[in-house]
Amino acid sequence: MRALTLAVLDLDGTIYSSRATTLGAVERAVRDLNARHGLALPVPTEDEILAGVGSTRQEFAARVFPALPLRYHSEIDALVWHWEHALITSGRGSLFPGARAALEELARDGFRLAMATNAGQGYMDAILDHFDLRAFFEKCLCAGAGGGDKADLIRSIVTSLDVPPDATAMVGDRKSDVDAATKAGARSVGCAWGFGTPEELAGADRIVRSFEELPPLMRAWL
Repeated sequence: MRALTLAVLDLDGTIYSSRATTLGAVERAVRDLNARHGLALPVPTEDEILAGVGSTRQEFAARVFPALPLRYHSEIDALVWHWEHALITSGRGSLFPGARAALEELARDGFRLAMATNAGQGYMDAILDHFDLRAFFEKCLCAGAGGGDKADLIRSIVTSLDVPPDATAMVGDRKSDVDAATKAGARSVGCAWGFGTPEELAGADRIVRSFEELPPLMRAWL
């Protein structure tokens, strides 16, 4: 087995704690949609909203608002993004504890870093810029920028950076991250602090319970 040289990190639930911004954005988006169209759409529960985190924007609308007619999906998506951006830039969200220090340590150790997320381009850019994270990553790809699923994002990253898939670890908090790593021929690290359940992460090659555990794992994983 090769030594790891590249860590591909997820965004929501891994680096960025979006609980406050996502819950607030959905509540405000539902209020706005109801006011515009005279609807009585209920605000989903916290568990229902957070279950959609990690999905693509199209999947999020369908998963969180299953009873909402399809004709409103693009509008609720736009409203959620509008409020997410407003809440991110106003400081409502935060990085998970130890995230920046771990990125700095990995960079000092010579690891290459990239990002693969199901979030939209604007959302990803807003977080990278607001928290001044862009310099850590050689490549940042999101769903919808080039097509395909997260496994395709990983494949594109390792190809463009000329890193073997088996020298790459996908670091994320959901089953979709674990499955994408497997499909792409990479290794998987499950983040226990995110939105995924223990059952979702059961198939991960390794599990870390804090960001402090990630750099030593990367160094030692031969």
